[in-house]
Amino acid sequence: MTPVAALIAGLESRGILLSLASEELRYRSPKDALTGTDREALRDNRAAILEYLKTRAAARALKAAGATQGPLTPSIAQEMWWRFAGGAEEGKPVVLNIPMVGKFAHNAAAVTAAIHQVIARYDALRARFESDGERLTAFLNPAGSFEVEQEEADPDAAAQGSQQFCSRLNAIEGTWLTRAKVFALPGGESLAAISSAHMIADAGTRNIVLDEIHTILDGGAPAPSMLYNDYSLAERACLAGPQGDQLINHWRDWYRSQPGMKAPTTGAPLLWGNGVRVVRNFTMPGRVRDKVVSFAEAMKVTPFLVYLTIFAIAMARWAGMERFPLRVLGDKRTSLDLSNTVGLMFCADAVAIHVPARADFETVLRGILAEYDASLATRIPSLHFWAPHAVRPGIEPREHENKIPAVFNYYSVGTARENAQKRATPEPSAALPWPPEVSSVAQTWPRRSSPLFLHVMDMGHDVQMSLHFFQGVVSPAEQDSFAALLFQVFAETVPA
Repeated sequence: MTPVAALIAGLESRGILLSLASEELRYRSPKDALTGTDREALRDNRAAILEYLKTRAAARALKAAGATQGPLTPSIAQEMWWRFAGGAEEGKPVVLNIPMVGKFAHNAAAVTAAIHQVIARYDALRARFESDGERLTAFLNPAGSFEVEQEEADPDAAAQGSQQFCSRLNAIEGTWLTRAKVFALPGGESLAAISSAHMIADAGTRNIVLDEIHTILDGGAPAPSMLYNDYSLAERACLAGPQGDQLINHWRDWYRSQPGMKAPTTGAPLLWGNGVRVVRNFTMPGRVRDKVVSFAEAMKVTPFLVYLTIFAIAMARWAGMERFPLRVLGDKRTSLDLSNTVGLMFCADAVAIHVPARADFETVLRGILAEYDASLATRIPSLHFWAPHAVRPGIEPREHENKIPAVFNYYSVGTARENAQKRATPEPSAALPWPPEVSSVAQTWPRRSSPLFLHVMDMGHDVQMSLHFFQGVVSPAEQDSFAALLFQVFAETVPA
């Protein structure tokens, strides 16, 4: 957090609210709350405070941009994704699809009809793209041309078949970026498998779609939803104007002020790059997950923040740095109007991490929370592949270096209905060890990779986790040392 952001946060925590009025600083406060020291700080930092308040106002305007109707247009996020993918097939060599698999107590015909209704409702799921090398154009497939594959299978074969179906490649410039298949199960039940390219959907889309299919089958009315194209046109217009310029300039200055990180043994700068990516997968058993949840409740924070703090402490020890930047994947569905929007609605917030030497866990956690809140207050909805200010094409060249060394992603998997069903079944990971057994996969990755990336997927009964390393800058020995430090910090925080 910048000194000015910290100053404003401190004042507002005491009820002293700052605002702008015609380029002038205004404040409201309880009687006698503003001290002489406060007045001096406001006077000495006036220019920086005005600049911060302008940036915060721009972020609020973007959040409230609403909807704009117009021709189907790729969103700025989709344009940046396309530039990141380089026009390659979606899913090479590892599938980047969003799988949406759900079991329903209805026959295949009813589930198929519900899927057709969902596809017809959402423009994002029917979009397709063409490019001429420099420009991406969007087209809308007619709902009537969508086909749902059918198969009869027993539950085990259907589960395996749905996994195979969702792993099939979706070409970015293919005819359909969404596919669906329904498996008819014994007893009149069905398993539906829907797969959308990540360029048009995200994990939030999964929950919305599966919930809506259940609602339709139960005879209910789907919740109101802002169309993705309407949202993205309003977002584009805001970011193309003076408020967008304010956000871009703020985050460009922030990015330039951040230190670079080097690998601890080789000294290689931790920059994003192409080459071999190593993925280390492991499972946190339910008994350890429950301890994380209890620890978070005791701290009056979310498990997300506990996992993020553990990751940050491990990074600080590994690299021997107290301060460094980090990207945290987030969701743009931050208002009621957007809560049911289907489309590519994820973004990545940039956070300045501070892990003071000899600081206890709670001190580090509270500091990260303050930094994260400050980032959200001035959010620019860019993707983590690029520097945070590169929110739309043309701000930086494609080959622009990304020096933010790590990405953190926490996601609680499943709808409320699915999680209730999980809690009613035996915990499948009870016998698994912790620290865990780790399986590793090396991949030749054609797109730019983050030097470090921690995925935390809370499944409700256990946590599926994976550490990604870009081996071009993080050696195998350094990967081992980071993994060991991560498990050490877990053991210190939530002893098994």
